[in-house]
Amino acid sequence: MNTYKLEPVTKERVHELDIIRGFALVGILLANMMYFATPGIYVQMAGSPSWAGALDQAAYSFITFFASGKFFPMFSFLFGLGFVVFFQRAMQRSDRPYSLYLRRIFFLFVFGIIHAFGIWYGDILLIYALLAPILLLFYNRKGKTILRWAFAILLVPTFLLFLGMMALLLGDEASMMYGQEEVQFANEMMEQSLAVYGSGTVLEIFQQRALDYSFAFQGYLFMIPTILFMFLLGVYVAKTERYRNLQQQKPFLKKVWFTSLAIGLPFNLLFFYSSTQSELLLSMFAYGIGVMLGGPALCLFYITSIGLLCQSNVWAKMLSPLRAVGRLALSNYLLQSLVCTTIFYSYGFGLFGQVGPLMWVMIALFLFTSQVILSNIWIRRFRFGPAEWLWRSLTYGKRQPLLKK
Repeated sequence: MNTYKLEPVTKERVHELDIIRGFALVGILLANMMYFATPGIYVQMAGSPSWAGALDQAAYSFITFFASGKFFPMFSFLFGLGFVVFFQRAMQRSDRPYSLYLRRIFFLFVFGIIHAFGIWYGDILLIYALLAPILLLFYNRKGKTILRWAFAILLVPTFLLFLGMMALLLGDEASMMYGQEEVQFANEMMEQSLAVYGSGTVLEIFQQRALDYSFAFQGYLFMIPTILFMFLLGVYVAKTERYRNLQQQKPFLKKVWFTSLAIGLPFNLLFFYSSTQSELLLSMFAYGIGVMLGGPALCLFYITSIGLLCQSNVWAKMLSPLRAVGRLALSNYLLQSLVCTTIFYSYGFGLFGQVGPLMWVMIALFLFTSQVILSNIWIRRFRFGPAEWLWRSLTYGKRQPLLKK
């Protein structure tokens, strides 16, 4: 008999995790602005993007160095940690925890389909849903085993990528041919994207979005080792309960903080260097190694920085408004896509391809500030965000109470 005795739990929340989720949302918004506002996936293929104004160039450099490639790993880490918390509660309160988890993931997949093909091609939910069942293989593993698998999943593909890119770079003739073909394709797709998103019909935008997602999905395949690595780090932290009583975890946090900065900074510089290179294969080589190693490392640096800052009453109070944003993470993530596509696509203000990085940063900060205010107002009255409420209701097979008592 299929019975779900598990009810969603809103108590026993770790406030630092909500703050990290909120911080991740502003980072992911900054990183996504190029892809909301321009045919970003094709711009990067055509070579290093350049901006006429010094302020635009500085804003682009800021986004690239501090945001790009650092925040999808943060969401991946939180997803892995959340998996363990959810499954532990499901094991305690449901007689079919595996079915409940798979049901939850199925509806995440549905959200991803709607988001990717109905709103914006840069969706990450779909790839999370496809990879999420793998986590069931690690739930009963010991912490050290999980860590070994995590580093193997990240480092082996990185080493193979290094060897493959070196082989391509040493083959001058193949490298030149490959670059010419890629640049020609990218230029054609840029022109098409600018025309469709800037002035096309809703149907034309839908078709272009599907085409862009099919191309972007190839990039998501490249991201799988990083996503799984961060999934498993989240599982490790949850299984060892290192996310609880952070005051007692201070030595561990400081160790990870220093190590992640020491590793992340040089590889992030390599990643940043890739954004300045016009030679395609050289740029791809620096980008690939930089994002696979520098992105996760600096992500951990950000996470541990917040964990350490929250030990100070002053910083904890300053960061506390992010808690509400983090509690409504799915709703805020989807809202960012709805607002930004309305700003840039033809069915809204039609600004696609017409504004530069400085304006992206200004729009992102205004939008996120609005989300902080609205999230704190919302959470005073409601238990969940609208998307979280719908996801929970579908997962448990019955309507969940939304209003606070």
